[in-house]
Amino acid sequence: MSALERMLQRAVERLESGGVPDEALAVLRPAKRIGPVVRGPRFTAKGRAWRLGALLVSRDGALYSTGTVTRAIVPKDFAANKSPAEAARRELQRAAARGPFAPGESVNHGYRPALGDSVVDRDGVPVLRLPDADVPLEAYLDDRIRTALEPRGV
Repeated sequence: MSALERMLQRAVERLESGGVPDEALAVLRPAKRIGPVVRGPRFTAKGRAWRLGALLVSRDGALYSTGTVTRAIVPKDFAANKSPAEAARRELQRAAARGPFAPGESVNHGYRPALGDSVVDRDGVPVLRLPDADVPLEAYLDDRIRTALEPRGV
């Protein structure tokens, strides 16, 4: 087992033992036409992971760079806001609601493997590349996990 695998295993153990809630991982399936009927886009569940800032850590120790997150809700259509961006956001929420997710659940999609993307090896030390700085992965995970474990609002 590599040092990175041990680091991620410890992270998973801390998150599980601390009762930190995880979130759904999903893949967006496009709309599908079956004869005259069009089935809208939907999300397919692919697992669970903890969101730790710019990273997602799955229960099996896989590390992903975040993509986009939406909620599994059926949004109301507002006549006042017809912007294309808002319409796209509402369609993603509907797609999540069509999937196997609890109402209101966070659904992460568009994520990608972090190794070689946002996490690189520098002289044997895994480093997270952020827009403003490069941070040792171990320190970043430790900080994010401590934040997740602390009671909110205290």
